[in-house]
Amino acid sequence: MSKKQSLLRTAAAIIQQDGIQQLSMERLAKRAGITKGGVLYHFDSKSNLLQQMNKMAIEEFETRINQHLTDAPYPFTRAYALATLDYLAAEDADLIAVFISSQEDKMSGKLWTDASLRWDEQFAADGLDADRVLELRLLCDGFWFAMTYGYSDSFKDRAARIIREKSDALAKGTS
Repeated sequence: MSKKQSLLRTAAAIIQQDGIQQLSMERLAKRAGITKGGVLYHFDSKSNLLQQMNKMAIEEFETRINQHLTDAPYPFTRAYALATLDYLAAEDADLIAVFISSQEDKMSGKLWTDASLRWDEQFAADGLDADRVLELRLLCDGFWFAMTYGYSDSFKDRAARIIREKSDALAKGTS
């Protein structure tokens, strides 16, 4: 992992553990064990840091989606669901909270809006039953909310099971 990626993950951890208000270039430098100048070498402002952190999170999620694409029915919807579940066991789970920062920075929010519009197009073209696609998408988006805001492990496990079952049913063409 590059120093820049490490700083982005450290910033995400600060947001998740301490809140977005606690993220500063000074705090990031201290947590990362480098000087503020070292942080500024990679990010010229907090806004730039937030944008790059959100961009990295979106790119990583889209990479996971692409890894799960198959020729089965509803390929994008299923890949979106499986990519979402990847974060349950991921070591980089701090990135789950990254999208919170998009509320603090308009350019970061735009990154998520643009990604969501791309995904909307893929969901719309994914299968004949738009309601089933929407149902699974809403389950996944609710799962993101649960993972971000600390629902119990049993809740997350049950939600993950339901998402897997719905994804498998789409692949088989069953309800």
